[in-house]
Amino acid sequence: MSHRSDDGPIHDSAAETLFAELHHRVTENGTRLTLRAWLDQAETWRILHALREAGGNRSAAARALGIGRRTLYTKMEKLGIHPAWETGGATSPGLRAAGSA
Repeated sequence: MSHRSDDGPIHDSAAETLFAELHHRVTENGTRLTLRAWLDQAETWRILHALREAGGNRSAAARALGIGRRTLYTKMEKLGIHPAWETGGATSPGLRAAGSA
């Protein structure tokens, strides 16, 4: 059963199964992630997803995320998310998160 509220938590058994699998994969090699590290991973994924859906348009991504553009820029900087044109690495538009290939 899923419960969704625009400003409340989502409980979804499929998501619970997914997070349990991710936890298993991470801890398999002895790594333990703090809550902050889990939140950073989730936030990075969601921001990258919103940016891809918006074709790299940061204003549109911020609107989709329900945050201000300046807040998005701050979060991107904190999480090491950079448009490919800022990293000088790719010839086509794209996004890179710190530590990604």
